[in-house]
Amino acid sequence: MSAQRIHPLLVKAYAMRMLRATVSLLVLASAAGAQATAPSLWVRDTLQSSKLGEQRILYVATPANYKTVGERYPVLVLLDANDEPQFTAAVANINFLANRGAIPSLLIVGVTNGKDRTRDMTPAATGAGAKTFPTAGGDGNFLSFIVDEALPRIRSHYRTLPSTILAGHSFGGLFALHVAAMKPGAFAGIVAMSPSLWWNDSTVAIEYANAIAKAAAPTRIFATSGGLEPPIDITARRFASRLDSIKPAGLAFAFRHYPDDTHGLTPEPSLVDGLRFVFAPVSLTRTPVMALGPTADSASIVKAVTETEQSYARGARNLGLPEQVPEGQMNNFGYAALQGFKMPNVAVWIFRQNVANYPDSPNVYDSLGDGLLAAHDTSSARTQFRMARDVAIRIGQPVAAETQKKLDALEHAVQAGKAKPH
Repeated sequence: MSAQRIHPLLVKAYAMRMLRATVSLLVLASAAGAQATAPSLWVRDTLQSSKLGEQRILYVATPANYKTVGERYPVLVLLDANDEPQFTAAVANINFLANRGAIPSLLIVGVTNGKDRTRDMTPAATGAGAKTFPTAGGDGNFLSFIVDEALPRIRSHYRTLPSTILAGHSFGGLFALHVAAMKPGAFAGIVAMSPSLWWNDSTVAIEYANAIAKAAAPTRIFATSGGLEPPIDITARRFASRLDSIKPAGLAFAFRHYPDDTHGLTPEPSLVDGLRFVFAPVSLTRTPVMALGPTADSASIVKAVTETEQSYARGARNLGLPEQVPEGQMNNFGYAALQGFKMPNVAVWIFRQNVANYPDSPNVYDSLGDGLLAAHDTSSARTQFRMARDVAIRIGQPVAAETQKKLDALEHAVQAGKAKPH
């Protein structure tokens, strides 16, 4: 794409319009939140930041199965969490993708805005921008807040993995690409949604592309723009064209254009597509298991599960994730064998692998108990349900009512002489 110079007055007018729109949106979001919040989706955490000199609020959303399994999770840092409708949609979409195996389950950290969003998310302004945005240039302190204060706080309170993704929209997208360019490798993935690359007379578009290409860090980068948001569309495509023309070895980069979307509409499709791109190496939607037909035999299922584990391990290494298939997804494979293919012995084999990979999760023992019960090994099933109960107690989790119900039924059967004691 040939470079197009954007008139400074157009940039200034557009910037001010976007700032007004953002303020209005946040006011509306706050009003809506006051009337009907969704406390079950996330919890608020207040943090006094020495880096920023102010109090900041984080929204933390855990995976749906966080309390029932013992896994650790990659972290998504999502900026502009003040926009609660947008944050709510993000949490719902992420849970949907994770439930379908398109991405891993994520622990989501929503970073709300403080006193000065422009200060936090922008590099120093030059030229005419210095007058328009006099407080710009605090992105270094904001990054320090995220990396040195917010993330350590989260990691001390929640089960997390080191792998962390940064996603931001507009100024947040500009900040995300600035981090990718100036602090390569700080995050495993970057999702820059409609980044404000018109900043500093659009010079950052080429500057950041060159820096990212030169660093060639093992970061997966995804950027977007909408067709109804000039000059963001022009500069974002210029950035993408430059990066594509260099083709740095080892860089995983993709750009997505949404021709019918305005600035306010790009975040939702951008985040969905961005996370799917970032986690493509470990997506379970195109694995050998998913290709199994309804007439697959036991040997085919075992082969497909084994090949899926191998391909997942290769992708996980690239993202700094554990190489084992996530507990929940392996559990799904087991129940597919048990309930879909009606092969309890294959299900038991899958569930045993999950036990080996996640011995501190009560759920894996409960699932293995289900498999053994279907295989008519009631004695061993009873042992596994006991393990599920005992592990839950040991790690301080409530014993699942379903587990206790199955264990009580087997205990009653033993007392009635209908099952073998063990």
